[in-house]
Amino acid sequence: MAKKSAKKSSKKTAKKTSKKPAKKAGKKASKKASAKALAPKPVKTGKGHTPGELGAIVVAHVNKMGNDAELWKSHFHPGFVSIEGQGLAWKGRKAVQKKCEEWMAAHQVHACKASGPFVGATGFGVLYDMDVEVKATGQRIKMQEVGVYTVKNGKVVQEEFMYGGM
Repeated sequence: MAKKSAKKSSKKTAKKTSKKPAKKAGKKASKKASAKALAPKPVKTGKGHTPGELGAIVVAHVNKMGNDAELWKSHFHPGFVSIEGQGLAWKGRKAVQKKCEEWMAAHQVHACKASGPFVGATGFGVLYDMDVEVKATGQRIKMQEVGVYTVKNGKVVQEEFMYGGM
């Protein structure tokens, strides 16, 4: 019997010593995994134009008073979303086109200057300074708004306009 108990105790000792290094390795692996989870990760928008490239295109387009439909066709996703500051959203080129036509029918734009782009990892922002007249009242308004554009796979997928001074 003495031989059996000696074998049992040596097995227990072997098991204990084999478990300890595994626990330490587990702790080290867990620390590495935790550090990796806290490390920054690259943010990508996919293939195609970068946010900076698209931002420069939009700013140049606005400053030369180009045709928005052409810009949307070549640089915006067909189902892009346009959100206005008052909490309304339009989805798709046709809906956005209608929104713009209605706005232009009610306003006369005397001047519009785009500044930027202000480029981020997932999109860009543009500052707009506008001199607008409300056709129904003749009231002239100098206003600013910021357009924030989200980019995926080289196309704008969302634009959101935020107003100031109104």
